[in-house]
Amino acid sequence: MIRELDGKAPVVHPTAFISEASYLVGDVVVGANSSFWPGSVARADYGAIRVGTNTNIQDNCVLHTDDLLEIGNNVVVAHGAVIHGAKVGNNVLIGVNAVLLEGSEVGNNCVIGAGAVVLQHTKIPDKSVVVGVPGKIKPMKPETYESISYWASNYSLNAKKFKKQGLGTNYRDIA
Repeated sequence: MIRELDGKAPVVHPTAFISEASYLVGDVVVGANSSFWPGSVARADYGAIRVGTNTNIQDNCVLHTDDLLEIGNNVVVAHGAVIHGAKVGNNVLIGVNAVLLEGSEVGNNCVIGAGAVVLQHTKIPDKSVVVGVPGKIKPMKPETYESISYWASNYSLNAKKFKKQGLGTNYRDIA
C-alpha cells in the first residue's frame, strides 16, 4: 500500500516492486529495480526516506526516521531488520533482525550480522562486519563481499518475477 501524507507521496521507480502487503507513506523515494516485500514498512512522517537502486527491503522490515534515512545501492535489508534514521552505504547486507539506531552510519561493502545492534551515532567504516549487542566492528573477508552482490541480484530477479505475475502494488493508483 502506498499512501500520501501531508501532501507528500512516495515516488517509486517503474521497475521497482512494492508488495501489496507492504506500507510506504510520506516522503519516500524508491530507486530502480528495488523491492519492498510483505510486511515491510517505510514510514516517512517526520523525515525523508531514500532507497537506492537494486536494493531489497525484505519481509517485516521497518524503516523510520525523525530526519533523513538513506539506503544506498545493492543493499540487502534482511527479514525483520529495523533501520531508524540511519545512513547505509552501497553493497551492504543488513542481517535478519538487525537494528540500526538514529544517526548511525554504515559504510560501503559492509555486513551487519543477524541480530546485531548498531548504537546511535556509531560510524561503521567501509569493508566491516558488525556482530553482537552492542555491535562490535570486525574486518571483512573478501569472499563475504561477493555474497552481498549475489543476494542483491537474486532479490531483483525474484521481484521481476513477482511483478510480471501481477503480485505488486498498482502504481497507476498513486495520485
